[in-house]
Amino acid sequence: MRTSSRPLLHRQRLAARVALYSSLVVTGFAAWGLIRALDRPLKQYAADQWFRIDYLSLPEVKMLREYVRIDTSETTGSELEGARFLARQLEAAGIPARIEVLAGKHANVYAEIAGKDPRPLVLHNHIDVTAADPAEWFHPPFEAYVELPWMYGRGVFDMKSVAIAQLLTMIDLKKSGKPLDRSVLFLATSSEEHGSRLGVRRIIQLQPERVRNFWAVLTEGGAVEARTREDIKYWGTEFGQKRFVDVTLCGSDRRQMEDLRVLLAERIDRGYPEIPVQVTPEVRAYLDSYASSRDREDFRDLFARPDETIRDPASFQKLPRYVRSLFRAEAVPVALDEVPGGGFELTVKLHLLPGQEVDEVIDHLLPAWLTWGLTRTIDEAPGARHGSPLDHPVFAAIDAVLEERHPGAPRGPWFLPWTATDSRFFRTLGVPSYGFSPFLIMNTDTLQVDKANERFAVPAFVEGVGLYKDVVRRLVLATP
Repeated sequence: MRTSSRPLLHRQRLAARVALYSSLVVTGFAAWGLIRALDRPLKQYAADQWFRIDYLSLPEVKMLREYVRIDTSETTGSELEGARFLARQLEAAGIPARIEVLAGKHANVYAEIAGKDPRPLVLHNHIDVTAADPAEWFHPPFEAYVELPWMYGRGVFDMKSVAIAQLLTMIDLKKSGKPLDRSVLFLATSSEEHGSRLGVRRIIQLQPERVRNFWAVLTEGGAVEARTREDIKYWGTEFGQKRFVDVTLCGSDRRQMEDLRVLLAERIDRGYPEIPVQVTPEVRAYLDSYASSRDREDFRDLFARPDETIRDPASFQKLPRYVRSLFRAEAVPVALDEVPGGGFELTVKLHLLPGQEVDEVIDHLLPAWLTWGLTRTIDEAPGARHGSPLDHPVFAAIDAVLEERHPGAPRGPWFLPWTATDSRFFRTLGVPSYGFSPFLIMNTDTLQVDKANERFAVPAFVEGVGLYKDVVRRLVLATP
């Protein structure tokens, strides 16, 4: 028996986005007032800055609005229309684009500019977005409504803004007329919000040798923390994440299954005293850079000495839950469904640390005393066992450009504890893959990324497009 992946993935991504971006849970009039209060620092700063610029007339803003207006969600839209939009922009600039049409409304887009080294730098994005209920939005989700400095729309953050930055970077390289030291491949893929089965996973399955030939991938997954837009707290480039395995537990007693779901959630909060904790090389590298950026002295101390922290239960419990998850595997209940014909399925997603295998942790996470009388099936999707190297030229180029644009800003590697990107699939074939966000946005700027009122700061988008171009130029142009 299998559970539909749609509710599972949606709930998982929702929880992950809340943790990753510290988005606010906002409802009603009181919440709108809170948002207005949060906006004041930007508006005060912007009064002397972005009011002087006619952002709506800028080509990059027009292009982003046009793309956001295309509904590419699974439920009400079509990826194919989004793919055609991207291909038109590329071909208008003289870059041939190929659209792979799948199942009528799904699509992948390929466009390459050849360079001296045929192993390409891949600029990857996904075309699809999560579903949107217009009743939950301040403005229609596919209108790309702008009330400066904000643009509202489904996908404006995840991840059409990055897609447009990549698209404009391709056009910039083509228009430059300069020879490339390395080929660049624009790759827009299908169904990332639903497991990437028609996107990256399909491409890897059908074209493994082509993917192995990728020099490196730039995609989503990076994060920016800032106290204000002039005071950057940490600019993180994703290089590693957990691996996720789906376990389906089947039983006939709904009450038993509901109790189990509650108990599993409580075990996460209590700290899994029987589950081993460890500091993996990926997490150690992340904390080595991240620890000094914390405002709280106790957190700086706990992060700076992770081996001691995890050995002291009292210190470990002081950490936020998402930080504790960096050091342990977890079993997260995500969906309880009635099965046609009788019985119930509880889907549990295992979060595995880098290097861990299911057999090492499943008896700790789902012990026999918890699952007595239930049947268990395991669906282990492809996923990298380890992160990407931090001594790669891509990581170095990002670091160098950030230093030029934002001198002295804390920056370094970023590890995703609760969410996943398509990087995990590229890494299974040994391809270095990095999640990089070029946009300087506050944690609250995106609102509820997976539910409603997704928004983006237009000035940050415009600046980020230029920053993204700088990074890619440094990597592929003979003379940056």
